[in-house]
Amino acid sequence: MNVTIANELLELRNDNGVINPAHVVDWARENPASRLHASLEWDDSLAAERWRREQVRTLIAVHVVDADGSRKLISLSIDRTASGGYRPLDEVLGQPTLREVMLKDALADLDRVQKKYERLQELERVWLAASQVREGRASRRKAAA
Repeated sequence: MNVTIANELLELRNDNGVINPAHVVDWARENPASRLHASLEWDDSLAAERWRREQVRTLIAVHVVDADGSRKLISLSIDRTASGGYRPLDEVLGQPTLREVMLKDALADLDRVQKKYERLQELERVWLAASQVREGRASRRKAAA
């Protein structure tokens, strides 16, 4: 049998069927020939730097908000290809090309959420609404062409 990362992860489920990330890391550390071990960053200085960047992302999301608690900054996919970064949301919404990137990113996020939760019939109207937005965008692009 071809051992995959998925196989290794599924083998590490506990008695309740839950995969615990801390347990996975411990197992991978003890099994250097595993696919999981090869997929993790073991250089502590690199891993620490990546973790600090992730912490900053969380700090931005939690602390740079308006009075209602809504985000004031957004990370667009076009900014993630290089060094990354965040733009003021109001500026993005005010520029049609950036607004279009934001909408495209939002629809991609919705696609990921839909794949995760599509079995919940209660969300069917959400998926329908997203589909209608996609269709409207496609119609506008055809009309503009």
